[in-house]
Amino acid sequence: MYYWQEKDIKITKKSKILIGLGDSFTQGEGACTVDIWEKYQWDTQKMYKHENIDVLKSSYDNSWVNQICKNYLKDFIPINLGVKGNGNRSACKELYLHPELKMEDAKEKIVVFMLTGMERFDFIHGDFSEHTHFRTIWPFASNVIDLHDISNSYGRCIYNNRFGTIELILNILDVVTWCKANDAKLILTSAFTPDYNKKDLIRKIKGQFNKENKLFSETKRIELLVNKIPWNEFLYPDKYNSFSDFLLKLEGREDLIDPYTPTKFYEFAKKFDKFSNKGYITKCGHPSEKGHLVITEKIYEHIKKLNYI
Repeated sequence: MYYWQEKDIKITKKSKILIGLGDSFTQGEGACTVDIWEKYQWDTQKMYKHENIDVLKSSYDNSWVNQICKNYLKDFIPINLGVKGNGNRSACKELYLHPELKMEDAKEKIVVFMLTGMERFDFIHGDFSEHTHFRTIWPFASNVIDLHDISNSYGRCIYNNRFGTIELILNILDVVTWCKANDAKLILTSAFTPDYNKKDLIRKIKGQFNKENKLFSETKRIELLVNKIPWNEFLYPDKYNSFSDFLLKLEGREDLIDPYTPTKFYEFAKKFDKFSNKGYITKCGHPSEKGHLVITEKIYEHIKKLNYI
């Protein structure tokens, strides 16, 4: 969230707020209006390189966080804490990094945590600028020069499925704790990772059978850990594993849905010079304005299903 956004947010003890946590799928990258895309000649480098204010405002305005409050929860204030490129670790910490908003004071709070990939790991950014509080690494070589060595080391020495899964659970529990402490309601969902479910998380923690892997036989212990996640609050849109899968279904491309990776979703998006055939997905691999509208509808349906309003 930028300082210019914070100035327009006034939260009191009578306020109702909807907080969105996540990465670019939450922030709204790609959701700007067609006229903005045309202004920059459908060139994502021109659009995003310098954080153009018209692109940012249009993207935030059309994000699912804002659209839910605009179209459905009209007495709620949207608080979009999504940050493109960041991981779940930084997303959950954003709840604590905006004390000036006084979110804890609001009478009613709904938090929607749209989870990103578990492979991402976040560190506090040394500059700690107004919007970028963290730096993120992936378990493979980075094209950012000063992150190249640490990214390689992360992938070679630290990251594996067990690490990522347990880190994911702890990130979720951080948000659960904040919600319990502040009498907030919670919804969990996946932006594009398709295997956020009990069975797959248990499988990833157990790992492969071998004599050194003592956790493999500790199924009950692992199940107890995985069940710390409030699964009844998890949203699977139309029973699809993630919102990228749901958008592929709307595009008529269920053949591209993979139960273990979103790779085919991104390969599909890269084929287009503008939007996908039915307009739900951008060329940069994000939900378009039209895509955010259908995401908005599904999240609102889940809010009602859980009797949060």
